[in-house]
Amino acid sequence: MNRLRSGVNRAVLVCAGLPLAAAGITLGAPEVVGRDRMPSWWPMAASGTVWVDRGALARWREHGWWTPVVVTALAAALLLCLGWCVLQVRSGRVRALPLGGDGLTLDGAALTQAVARSTRSVPGVTQVRVRLLGRPGRLRVRMHLVLDPDASPAAVLSHISTHTLPEAREAVAPQHLNTEIRLHIRRHPHQRVT
Repeated sequence: MNRLRSGVNRAVLVCAGLPLAAAGITLGAPEVVGRDRMPSWWPMAASGTVWVDRGALARWREHGWWTPVVVTALAAALLLCLGWCVLQVRSGRVRALPLGGDGLTLDGAALTQAVARSTRSVPGVTQVRVRLLGRPGRLRVRMHLVLDPDASPAAVLSHISTHTLPEAREAVAPQHLNTEIRLHIRRHPHQRVT
């Protein structure tokens, strides 16, 4: 998940969570055991009362604008929440990449498999996970590599940058391809001395 998406997620959670928590505490305040310890400025209804009675609701409904505004606001809030949920489900992976010719596309999975196969052949690499992210015009390859404990990270990166990545960039030729490589080094197994 990129930083923008996680920042938006946190902002939405805070903006939705604080008012909902305040409303829950306020509505639940008449039944709270420590009601006498609540601050004096805290809005509380007397026990057994409701926030909006039938008379107040009838007065609001006399205004012609009130019902459409409430329905529109609730519908807009619902659509925003649904749109946010849909954005969370999107993976950001590129399924098919349009190339220069008419109807000519490159399968994203085929490209990631070719990059992974080429990277696995590099000496010292034990595991590879490759993802093609973004959209046409803003492509990004994210690689997670697990190296042997004795492998040289500089040699692995040099081999990938001179052999694997030029082939991938040539495959998506009209597009620009950014790369993010994360290296993890497998540790030697612990040996017990007896």
